[in-house]
Amino acid sequence: MERVRRSDGETNRDLAGLPVMLTLSAANPTYQMKASDNVVIAVSSQADAASIITLPSLAEAVGQFYLISAPTGSTAGDISIYEKETGSELSTYGDLDADDDHVLLMSDGTQWRVILDGVA
Repeated sequence: MERVRRSDGETNRDLAGLPVMLTLSAANPTYQMKASDNVVIAVSSQADAASIITLPSLAEAVGQFYLISAPTGSTAGDISIYEKETGSELSTYGDLDADDDHVLLMSDGTQWRVILDGVA
């Protein structure tokens, strides 16, 4: 943890910055993202729509960017991205089912904004 002095006061910033590497399987088919999980790289051995990554809540993620990538989406099972508030899939961008499918999202506190659409 690094202490950062800012004009609006003192805040903490975690500089770990390491991606979360996930393997979703029958034993572990879901993952609930933490607000600090800014980069998630996931593979799945599950059948269609059986592997689910749930985004952090909009409130705890406000102002944060999240990159979620499925490097082997077509050769392994696909991965669905769900919203925590609704418990449903994130519209068009929530189905990572082709190789190198990825999406960059940002929470504005009221909804998820798609910054980069890399979903085939």
